[in-house]
Parts: sequence; structure tokens; C-alpha cells
Amino acid sequence: MKLYAERLPEQLSRQIAPVYLIAGPERLIVEEAADEVRKACRAQQIDERIRLSVDRSFKWDELGQSTETGSLFASRRLVELRLPTGKPGAEGGKTIRQWVDDRHEDVLLILCDQWDMQQERSAWVKAIEKAGVYVPAWSIKPAQLPRWIAQRIRSKGLQADNDVCDFLAERLEGNLLAAAQEVDRLALLFPGSRLELDEGRKAVADSARFDAFRLAELVMTGHAGSALRCIRGLRESDSPEPAVLWALGRELEIALIVARRSRRESPQRVFADLKVWQSRQPPIEACIRRNGPRRLEAAIGRLSRLDLLSKGQAHGEFWLELEQLCAGLASAPGRP
Repeated sequence: MKLYAERLPEQLSRQIAPVYLIAGPERLIVEEAADEVRKACRAQQIDERIRLSVDRSFKWDELGQSTETGSLFASRRLVELRLPTGKPGAEGGKTIRQWVDDRHEDVLLILCDQWDMQQERSAWVKAIEKAGVYVPAWSIKPAQLPRWIAQRIRSKGLQADNDVCDFLAERLEGNLLAAAQEVDRLALLFPGSRLELDEGRKAVADSARFDAFRLAELVMTGHAGSALRCIRGLRESDSPEPAVLWALGRELEIALIVARRSRRESPQRVFADLKVWQSRQPPIEACIRRNGPRRLEAAIGRLSRLDLLSKGQAHGEFWLELEQLCAGLASAPGRP
């Protein structure tokens, strides 16, 4: 069967299917759904896990061998197969279909990151749908995010008005993990309460003083001094370097697209096509006026270097180079 992640716990409470496929680009949904399967298996004394990952060195007979070798300690095991590309190829698809047809006692959990509608229609996926459960994990669209946040808030024992959910969605659009973390934090601050907009704004402001979203906003609006203070706060709080880059990179990429396309169409049309929230448009336009397409393109190139620095794949001082980039973008006098 095919069902969405919010219905998975109900299905698992009835029975554990022989095979689960959880696939899609929304990593948070994939991982949380996988955790639900693992939790249900443990509740049924399926404690042993076999983990396989499909890479260039992977041989598909490893999947069969993992189940042919019996366990000394458990009658059933959970076999996790990570298939990052979502494409097992002819041999892999045949192996998965054979595994399903053989009706193993073990539970097979397949996790895929890259996914599209064409993959969903493939024969091996249809075989899983027939014998087990397929959970798609599509990205949450901006228009769907307030409802997703509302469901998340209810699941944490909170209540919230629609304007609270809209406010959180606007602030956290495009980053489901950040939205989930913000809801978790609100649940700790206001356990079992009804959350009003003013409380939500204050709580978010308290957490946003030195966060990556605030940094992006300061850079886009041209507040160089405040941006540098924000960076120092992020550094002092040991914020993960890759996470610091995410929001700024998103805004700069949108700014470059708008700057290029605005030569032949209105910025409002471009913003509408990109589904950019109204409140984010003026800061982006201000950044475009200060920098122009060439400077924005160069800034995105420097962000790529910062990404390598954050991963230890290049030599340099991450925080110093981030300060230089943000100061330049925020204080640029005009287009080059």
C-alpha cells in the first residue's frame, strides 16, 4: 500500500509489513518515518539490525546473503538498505522483487533520498506497494507548510492560532528541520499551552538573536555592523558552520535569479514564479540594488568555498572569510 508519513504509526500499530520503502527528497520525513519502523520492530522484539548501503562497491547478492545467514539470537531481523540514488538498476530491481516474492521472515526497510514520479512507477516499487508499504517523502510546498506546522504543534500537545503557524512558516520556509526544531523548542517553553502570536514572535526573536536566518536578513537589508555582530555570536555559540551558510545561500541564489530575469520581466512576476514570501521581497531587492548580478554571482562562488571550508575540504579561516563576504554584500555602495 501507499500511505503518507502521518499515517504510518497507525499502520505499524496494526501489523509490521514485510517490506517498507521510504523515499523522497525531504530528509526529515524519511528519517522520522524510518524511526517509526525501527521503534515498531523493537516493540515486537525485532532487535537485530542489518545495515547495507548501496554504493559503487555494493554487490546486490549482499542483500540475499544477509537474510540467508540465520541469526543465533533472533528469529526476525530488520534489514535496512540505503539506496541514495533511488535507482537500483536492472539487477537491483530484480533482486528487490525476488526478495519480496520470497516472503522472508525478516523486515526489509529501503531508504532513498533522490526520488521522482518516474521512479515511483517502476516495477520494483509496485512490487513493494503490493506486498508492503511505500511512504513517499516529497518536499513540503510553501502553501502546505502552515498546515504541517499546525499538525506538528498538535503532536507536541500544544495549540496555536493560524497566524502563529503562518508566522513560523514564513520564517522557516524551505527548512523543514529548522521548523521541527522550532516547534520542539516552543513545546519546551510552553508545555500544554495555547500559543498566541505575540508569544511565538518573542520566543522566535529570543532564539533568532544570533541565528543563521537573522544573519541572512541583516546581510540582505544592508546592516553590515549588525551582521558582523551576528556572525560573532554564531561563532561563540558553536553554531554548525554548514547550517550558518544555508539561509544566506538560499537568499543569494534567489537574488541572482531575480536580478537576471528582471532585465526582461517584472520582479513581481519572478518572485511569484519562485514562490517567495512577500516579506522577503524588499530585502532581496535591496541586496540586488547594492550588488547587481556580477557581484551576486561572485558571492555565490565564495559561498561554495566557505562550504568546502566548513567540511574541512579547503584551507582557510571560515569565520573570517564569512565576515569579509557578508560585510562586502551588506555595505556595497552600488552595482559594479
